[in-house]
Amino acid sequence: MSAMRFLTIQFNDGSKVRYSFDAMTDNKAAQQLKLEDFLKGRHLAIQTEGRLTLYPVENIRSLELSSGGASLEGVKLPLHTIRNAKLASS
Repeated sequence: MSAMRFLTIQFNDGSKVRYSFDAMTDNKAAQQLKLEDFLKGRHLAIQTEGRLTLYPVENIRSLELSSGGASLEGVKLPLHTIRNAKLASS
């Protein structure tokens, strides 16, 4: 069983919302396609409890996604990604 994932969305107005969800796939190729699709899009789509919520990326200041301890090894991130960083302060 895979660990729970979390997504925190910080909006331009200072508000934020947090979602929890199960892994959508453990397949690295599918993860790669999902990441590429998101980076090309203009909306973040989240389906929860019979509801679809679309967030325009223009209203989002930042996204924080925890992988639930799963490795991103094998998923090609954007070339400018800083890898293996440690959060020094928040």
